[in-house]
Formats: sequence, C-alpha cells, structure tokens
Amino acid sequence: MPIHMKDTPEAEIRGLIEAKGSICFAEFMQVALYHPMGGYYTSDRAIGAAGDYFTSPAAHPVFGALIAVQLHRMWQVLDRPSTFDVIEMGAGDGLLAAEVAGHAPALGQRFARALRYVPVDRRVAQEMAVHAEVRPHPVAAVGAPFRKAVGCFISNELLDAFPVHRFRVEGRAVKELFVTLDEHDELTEALGDPCTPMLERRIRQLGFELGDGFSGEVNLGIGPWMREVSDGLERGFVLTIDYGYPAEVLYGADRSAGTLKTYYHHSEGGSPYIRIGRQDMTAHVDFSSVASEGEALGLRSLTLMPQSSFLKGLGFQAMLDRLKTVQLSRSDLSANTMAMRELVKPEGLGGFSVLIQERGSGVASYSDLTPAPEAALNLPIPLLGPEHTPLMEGRYPHLAMDFDELWPSERSL
Repeated sequence: MPIHMKDTPEAEIRGLIEAKGSICFAEFMQVALYHPMGGYYTSDRAIGAAGDYFTSPAAHPVFGALIAVQLHRMWQVLDRPSTFDVIEMGAGDGLLAAEVAGHAPALGQRFARALRYVPVDRRVAQEMAVHAEVRPHPVAAVGAPFRKAVGCFISNELLDAFPVHRFRVEGRAVKELFVTLDEHDELTEALGDPCTPMLERRIRQLGFELGDGFSGEVNLGIGPWMREVSDGLERGFVLTIDYGYPAEVLYGADRSAGTLKTYYHHSEGGSPYIRIGRQDMTAHVDFSSVASEGEALGLRSLTLMPQSSFLKGLGFQAMLDRLKTVQLSRSDLSANTMAMRELVKPEGLGGFSVLIQERGSGVASYSDLTPAPEAALNLPIPLLGPEHTPLMEGRYPHLAMDFDELWPSERSL
C-alpha cells in the first residue's frame, strides 16, 4: 500500500481533492468501494439479511442448481472436454460456486470430474461446504489472471459495481460531474469538461442524441474487463448476469436523471457523499457496451434476455412444481416457494439481464445451449439453508414461527 494512503475512504477522497482541486465521480466511487482500509467491498459487508443487498444465489439455491444445468450443457456442446474451466469473477462469499459444485455430480460423474470451478474475488471464501468430488479452487485477485481456459467465464452482479463517470448534457455539450469541496468543507458536485475523451466517445457511439439536461453514467471499466476475460478464454462462453439494459433503453427519456443508486441496510441510502465506505453504490449496466466490446475482441453475442426467461428455459417451473412433493412444514414450503419465485419476478431479480457470448464453441445460436427438458429433473430439489436470505421472514415476520409445531397438521392426524 502506498505510504501516503489515508486510513479511511473519506480521508483519502478529501486528500485527493485537496491535491487536485476536484476528482471525477469514478475516482470517488473507486475509493469509496475499494479503498483497502474501509472500502465497502474490501470490508466485512455481509450479503443477505444482515447486509445491504442480497443476490440471486443468496435468495434460493435453485439459482445455483440451474446455473449448473446451463454449464453442463455448455460442457456438452464443447465436446465434453476433460477439463471444463468455470471462472467466476467477483465470486464474493463463494455461495454460487458452492452450489454449482454441489450439484455437479447429479448431472453426471464425467461432468463432475471435468469441472474445475475457480471463484475469483479480491477476498475469497477459502472454506466451502461442498460435495467432496468437486471442490472449488478460490483465487484472490483483481481482474482475470487466466489464459487458455476452455469453459465459461461467469459473473453475477459484478459490472454494476464498477466505478462510473457521471455526465450531464448541456445544450449539445457533454459535461462531466466532478466531486469537490464547498466553502463549508463539505463534499459537493461541480460540472466541468470531461476528464477523458472516452466519455464523449461512448456517448457519440450511442447512435442517438441525448436531450438537453439528460444526466447519466458511463462505465469505462467494461472495455478493460472484457479484454481480460477475452484474453483468458481460449474456447467457450462468457455468461454475464446483472441489472441493466441495452443502450437505447438505458439512455431512454424515462432514465434522464441517471441510474446511480446507493443502498444501506436493504434500503436506498440517499446521497453518495454520506456513509462513505459503509453503503453500496451501483449503476445499471450498459449491455450494448458489453456486447460491442466483446464483438471487437472476437466474442460473439448469442442472446440477451431477462433472468426470468433464462431460468425458465433451464427448468425453473419443473423445479417449482417438484417442490410441492417434498415433505415440508407449511412455513418452510411457503418460504422456499416465495424465494424461488423471487428469482423470476420481472420487477425484481427476474428483471436482471443475462448476456451469453461465445468463442470457438461451434454453437450457431442460443437454442443450441438449451438443455433437454429432463436435465433439471436429474437434480435433487434444493432447499433454503442458513446461508440464504430469509426473504419471507423479512417481509412477514410472523411467518418465522413454525405453526405446524403448535398444532397437528392433517398429515399427523
């Protein structure tokens, strides 16, 4: 760590402003989220009920089970290589890795032996309670330090946490939003000429004009990240899941105030200039940029679809129907049903976008990646565990009680 690094994110930000006069929002966001001493993602910020947000793997383990079904199909169309690399970027607590690896043996021993799952994060979970046959190999790293992988690079809610440049259109000029200090020594915003020509270039590449007063964000980290992934993938797929849209939707009139959000304890956190390092910050992903950057590097886009459609195509409904056959208490059945449905709600996790790109796979279209209808039937029904977010208890606290324990059910009469 550089000797001049301040010991808190806010102190570091103030030091940078004092030295430069102002900093672009992307630099502010980088420090707030990734400062080595107290940045949001470098601290012990819990995901789930105790934290500020929950992800699809934390909502219900059927997400990881169905991802395993998709990876199994990818392995098949790649002619069943003896080593199938799955590199998860931004793996966080490793929950998705554990669930995919745990379900792999049910999809076939040959697939389980071939699967080499590598969860990558700045800080990785070293201990994962998974099936002994398929143990993930965590790697602590920034970026994608891999070469010649045959398999799939996967990320879930990674790109929306990349630092973004914020801009506003004034007349026909593009102005960038900077962070500075006001006369009371408080953090504030000021507009100025863009700090990099890449900001204006991306806006020109949209192919349509943004109206006067339009505000938004540009994620210039997508290109370098896409290059790292491309350099690491010899043959196979890139599976990107995140909250975002194609450019024509993301930069539409109904989002003219931008998409930057802060989150603190599962609620919107308000200004990004408070609770620095203690609240999450995200902005919607420009999937047109992800696709075009990939195309330029030889990664062909196969599909961009909502998560709801993606999971349903992998056998979600069959898994939901089979849940009713499992002997569960009323409260456990309700909790699992609600959590599974959360994954496909259009206004929630089901509204996330799924982009699949390929290189050298021989796949003509996304339909070639659709698994056989019975594929999900090979899996046991996954059920909520203590590592998952108790969504139902959060919304309906009285349901945390198991009323079946208070009086006999019809089955026990």
